[in-house]
Amino acid sequence: MQHRQRATRRAAFVVITAAVAAVVGTTVSVVPQAAPAAAATQEVEAPDFASEVYGDPWDYSQTTDQNTDAVGTSASISGGKLRVALRSGDSVSLVDTVSGSLPYGRDGAVLPVDASRYKRLSFKMDQPFDRQIGAVYWWTCREKTSACGGGITFPVTPGSQVYDLPLTKASTLQAGRPWSGKIVAFRLDPVVLPAGKSGTALIDWTRLRGSGGSHAAYPPGTYGDAVVARRPRPVVDSPNVRQGVDLATRQRGTPWVFTNASAARGIGIENATILGYGASGMTARNSGAHPGDSQLSLPVSRFKADSYHHLSLEYTYDGPFSLAGTPGGGKMARLIWWDPSSTTPQIGNDVLTWSGQNARRIEIDLSKQDDLDEDALSPELGWNGRTISRLRFDPNEDPGALTWHLEAIHLRTDPSATRTTTVKFHDAAWVAGATATVSVAQSGSGKWQTIRSGVAVQQGTNSVRFDLGSRPAAKYRVRVAITHPGVATASASSTAVIAMRK
Repeated sequence: MQHRQRATRRAAFVVITAAVAAVVGTTVSVVPQAAPAAAATQEVEAPDFASEVYGDPWDYSQTTDQNTDAVGTSASISGGKLRVALRSGDSVSLVDTVSGSLPYGRDGAVLPVDASRYKRLSFKMDQPFDRQIGAVYWWTCREKTSACGGGITFPVTPGSQVYDLPLTKASTLQAGRPWSGKIVAFRLDPVVLPAGKSGTALIDWTRLRGSGGSHAAYPPGTYGDAVVARRPRPVVDSPNVRQGVDLATRQRGTPWVFTNASAARGIGIENATILGYGASGMTARNSGAHPGDSQLSLPVSRFKADSYHHLSLEYTYDGPFSLAGTPGGGKMARLIWWDPSSTTPQIGNDVLTWSGQNARRIEIDLSKQDDLDEDALSPELGWNGRTISRLRFDPNEDPGALTWHLEAIHLRTDPSATRTTTVKFHDAAWVAGATATVSVAQSGSGKWQTIRSGVAVQQGTNSVRFDLGSRPAAKYRVRVAITHPGVATASASSTAVIAMRK
């Protein structure tokens, strides 16, 4: 079966026609650094979206801080800075989503911005232009149409400056939708330039933040006579989705980890030529009559979809990301399955696969949303509640001769334990004297029960035993709340439930 190509449905760049002079008076803080003083005062870091939701601030210390495939112009991260090429139509999608795809990871449909908590955007940027403007856009729908969008403009100043933008002021872009509700896409246009002009912007850090003290715009650090103390950043390491039972391991004794040819035993391959196996997995090239429809038919015995619902893919390819329906585009994969009650294949929605440094392990809980493509064939049975009798993975829909590398495919259950398990966590912003409270709640319940409090948090991995005791056998989620002495408390939940048995 050959699937049609779908170009990405990104909102078109909106040309700002208002004269620059009309916005030069816009209220925006360009914050100078205070002069050094003898005695420092302490402020608590303002709540920051990336730190709290991703557990990873936009400080550009690592490549995960920005998906450069989601930047309108060429971009790179190095030396603790995001380097953005400025030209007409430049943009940086801080939070992004693409309609017509299966959301996962940091997709805004999975992890939206709570506009009631994060009301300002602050960033430190060095750029060369005077008497120009920048813009911020946001959307509350995945289609990113003007009707669900809003935004503001702001004046830019040459050189290295800290900008602090109030997102709750009057929205003047697109349909003027105010900053409220759940924001699924959020874009910064660092400098809006006419055609023919170009330059480079260096961004040191970005914060989509809440309220705080006089230095709330800044990340943790020392600024003259003020010290901004960092909030905790708890991360629950266990339980996690990679601890569940793997389908291929259960059924055939070995996982689909394609570092050698034996792992591909029994797999049917169409519209692709295998080039070899190694550390990067199965290396293949799209080929045949339909090169945009490479297929791997995975040998499975019947299994319950409700049990094996955590899909994990480790996959890369040569060349850049694109969703165009021409050679070089179609950078998406999909899962296809059959229920024995029907001969109709269930066509999963597009799984976008990012390129180069943006390629990450893809982890999708197939029980969390409608997994089917918008053009799936009838009857549309979906994943939940089904028995799966056949399974196929289509790695790539590039109609050209693209070379790709598939390291592993996993379908896993929820992790499980009998009577007791060990909760593991760490504080990504650890300070001496931090303490933790560990709680559990049955899946679907908001009633948290404390299992340990006053835990002295060490740097690195910490462990707390979870004993089921008199609690019923059920699926439980874990929450860890960490307190930095005299500063703040923050909490995080596990990425997976754990099925506890008696």
